[in-house]
Amino acid sequence: MTENLDGYYCVTVIPEPGIADTSEEAFARAESQGLMIPLAQVYQAKSWVSTGENTPLLPQDVVNGIGRDNLQAIAEASGITVDDVVAEAIEKLPALVDGASPDGTLGVDPENPPTVALGAAKVLLVRISA
Repeated sequence: MTENLDGYYCVTVIPEPGIADTSEEAFARAESQGLMIPLAQVYQAKSWVSTGENTPLLPQDVVNGIGRDNLQAIAEASGITVDDVVAEAIEKLPALVDGASPDGTLGVDPENPPTVALGAAKVLLVRISA
């Protein structure tokens, strides 16, 4: 069976000093900054949900998904290089989705979505539509 990933997103939130993130604020900022990546458009994502091996992300996939300007903002906020942010994303994004689907079915708690740090930013795995 192929997992339907429609409605599932990796949402990246870049920290802004002095702003406390509520879920609503985080989603609004992520959407306005182009940081809501639909998993259905990430061809590797189905392998992350399945019980087999994970297909790795490629550096260009990360750049295309998050955007060079956003990667630069994450790198600057984190005190690391863009290449380090990309390497972290390659490692952590598949693990985030894989961890939310231990039996091969993706499911997230909307009140407590799975989260992973990406430098000083955070990535939440959310389901926006049913």
